Amino acid sequence: MRVKDQGSGMKFGHSLVVGLVLFLFQGRDPLGAAALREITTIMGLEGHSETVALRSTERLPDGFGKARLERKGSTTDIEVEIGAMKPASLFGGDYNTYVLWIVSPDREMLNLGEFVLDGTRSRLHSTTNLPAFAILITAEPHYLVRAPSAFVVLENRPNKRGSRIQYPVLEGVYNFERATLEHVKHARGKVHTEVKQAFTALRLARRAGAADLATGELLLAERALDKIVGLLRQGMNRSEIEAQARETVRFAVAAQHLAEDRAFSGAEGGVPTGAGWWGPTFKILSVA
Repeated sequence: MRVKDQGSGMKFGHSLVVGLVLFLFQGRDPLGAAALREITTIMGLEGHSETVALRSTERLPDGFGKARLERKGSTTDIEVEIGAMKPASLFGGDYNTYVLWIVSPDREMLNLGEFVLDGTRSRLHSTTNLPAFAILITAEPHYLVRAPSAFVVLENRPNKRGSRIQYPVLEGVYNFERATLEHVKHARGKVHTEVKQAFTALRLARRAGAADLATGELLLAERALDKIVGLLRQGMNRSEIEAQARETVRFAVAAQHLAEDRAFSGAEGGVPTGAGWWGPTFKILSVA
């Protein structure tokens, strides 16, 4: 279990630029990189606690979960438990882990942290200042993604108090080998994906053009990855390897974001930046 608290970690935000980056580097339509899904928001009532069921999607039909919510003053406490899960890496390609998101009524996307599977189950705690939001869980390449993928595996059920909203997910951005885990076996024991996440994060940075647009930052990520390989060869303890892997992801993501930003600002004709270009804003909260 990873415990995430909005007030205790690093917080930063960034507008979605992945679509334009795909356009610049791969010749794709930037709006074609996103698809819209619909979900119902949940309203937290002051001084009350409630349990909200999470329903599975076609990506993971057997999955289930629940979210316990408690509104205290201006903060909502969120405790999410999931079960009958299968490793996200079984989707293949770029996918490695699961991330918890909440969506505000104005489509702000908040990455609340990563689920670490112990067999088929996991739990995650976080908080938010939002009084109303929707909950979803997605398969992702690594824990520091800033926009949800189209591989939504769980989401809150519709309810009468909430409002229906549409939110964007990245479509056609990440590689995968299978679109559903319906006929795939469960894992046993704790699922460790930190090293895979590091390799994938570096691959995504290179794919974004970091070799040319963020050379120094990419070099830091590559050196950090080399340290992981060294630790593995030395047979060092898992906690040290995992810490190095997470640091590698941070370096790689910094290189990817810088490359995307520079590609964005260097686009001919001056494409406008910020949330107003496309709509939603994406944030990552309390990253370890």
